[in-house]
Amino acid sequence: MTHLTQLRLHPRSREAAADLRNTSHMHQRIMSMYPDALTSGDAARRSLGVLYRIERTPQATTVLVQSTLAADPTVLPDHYATAQQRNLAPLLEWLADGRTVRYRIDASPTRSLRDGTRDAGGRLNRGKPAPLHGKDAIAWWERKAHTAGLDLHDILDIPQEPATGHRATGPIRHTLTRFEGTATITDHQALHTALTNGIGRGLAYGAGLLSIAPHHE
Repeated sequence: MTHLTQLRLHPRSREAAADLRNTSHMHQRIMSMYPDALTSGDAARRSLGVLYRIERTPQATTVLVQSTLAADPTVLPDHYATAQQRNLAPLLEWLADGRTVRYRIDASPTRSLRDGTRDAGGRLNRGKPAPLHGKDAIAWWERKAHTAGLDLHDILDIPQEPATGHRATGPIRHTLTRFEGTATITDHQALHTALTNGIGRGLAYGAGLLSIAPHHE
C-alpha cells in the first residue's frame, strides 16, 4: 500500500520555518510521523518507502510525503500544518503501457567526477558527485525517465531552492531541478518501481519523488 500525505505548512509556525531552513531537520520531522520501532537505523526511510517534495507557491508551502505506511500527522507540533491523506493504490493499479500521464519530479541530477584512484580490486573509484545544470540536467532526466518506463513528450525544467542543512557528518547540499511535462508509459512495471523507490540522489532530503496523474487532452 502506498500513501500520500499533504502537509500545508502554517506560515506562522516557527518549527516549520526552521525545518525549511535545514533539510536534515525536515527529514527528521517527516520520519517522526512513523513509529519509533520502524524508524531506527540507517535504512529506516528506505524500509518505509518515505519520499517527499516541497512545493512553494505565493499562497502556501506544501510538503508532499509518500510512504508505504500511512504517516501520523497528529504527532506534529501544534499549528505546524494542515494535513490531508489519500491512498495511491487506485493510481498505481491504473498504470498500463500506452497511457499518457502528466509528471513532476524535483531531482538532483549529478555525474561522478573520477579522480583516477582505484579500489582494492583495481576498479576506478566513482569520485565525488557534481551537480548538473541546463542541457546536461535535461539529458540526465531523459535517461532516468527512459529507465523508469516513460517516453517524454515535453520537458519543462525549473531550478528550485537547493536542499541544504547540517548533520553530524557535515554539511548537506543537493542542487534541485523540477522537471514536469507529459509522457507515455512504455513500461508500467518499471514506472511502478520508480514511483515507489524514487529516482536519483538526495532521496532523504526532498529529491526523487516522481508524481504522475492521468493526462486528458
